[in-house]
Amino acid sequence: MATFPTFQVTEGEWTSPKQWKVLGVKIPHFFSKDPARLADYITKFETRPEDVFVVTYPKSGTTWVQEIVWQIYNEGAISSEKQGLRVPFLEVTATHEKLVELIDLKTMPSPRVMKTHLPYSTTPRSADKETMSKYIYIARNPKDVAVSYYHFAEHLKAFGFGFNGPWEFFAKCFIEGNVGWDFWNDHVLDWWNHKDDPNVLFLKYEDLHKDLPSHVRMIADFLNKPLSDELINRIADQCTLSGMKKNITSYTFHPEQTNSPLLRKGLVGDWKNYFTPELNEKFEEQVLAKLKGTGLEFDFEM
Repeated sequence: MATFPTFQVTEGEWTSPKQWKVLGVKIPHFFSKDPARLADYITKFETRPEDVFVVTYPKSGTTWVQEIVWQIYNEGAISSEKQGLRVPFLEVTATHEKLVELIDLKTMPSPRVMKTHLPYSTTPRSADKETMSKYIYIARNPKDVAVSYYHFAEHLKAFGFGFNGPWEFFAKCFIEGNVGWDFWNDHVLDWWNHKDDPNVLFLKYEDLHKDLPSHVRMIADFLNKPLSDELINRIADQCTLSGMKKNITSYTFHPEQTNSPLLRKGLVGDWKNYFTPELNEKFEEQVLAKLKGTGLEFDFEM
């Protein structure tokens, strides 16, 4: 019988986020109360050729690209319905007691647009290349990812996420892979190795910041959904951070919330307000050094 060990690092009174090890991947206790059921769900999940998966390491632009994809499929419509209901989170809808009642991916009509944080090796895929789903992967520079992830963990303290400690401790956990979905570099490189697959579109968060309209068009073309220039520009405008914040309750956990843990600053280079020279050196040596020779590079400021 499979076992699902729990991981949580402690350092004095500080604790890292609490994780299950499911199919070789650390997944937060907060997101799944039943690891055996989750493992079974992922392993047996049947994809469809029309499926679109928006894939990221956490805090890398997931909500942003989910909304772009949803609006592409819906002619630029803006919905007040929770994004998590419009674009289900694969790992959460499998076992979350409330969402299981609201979302049944098996009966959801095609094209199904879904979100996942799973690495390539674990993400559901068809064995038949002719019936492969499409996967849009978004990578973000790890320094900004770590800062955003820290703020997300802080927000979720009240919901039992398990994290307790200062920024410096969270950064240490991030470098050592003691956070949900493990090491950033392993996750990104797992998908980078498939960037040339015809059913994978590999994007960078910083590039979307530089030219959002061209990336909306790139995504639409990848989905075989050609759009007019007018609609491309409208979706790009609606999917800026300021545009999305006009519809903020769509990206919150509860309707009465006036801020969203899913939409914070959305900046490139915010890491400079948090990193000491010593921490920056650790990131360079223990995280970014693993990208050398892969051809994958990032912008760290705009």
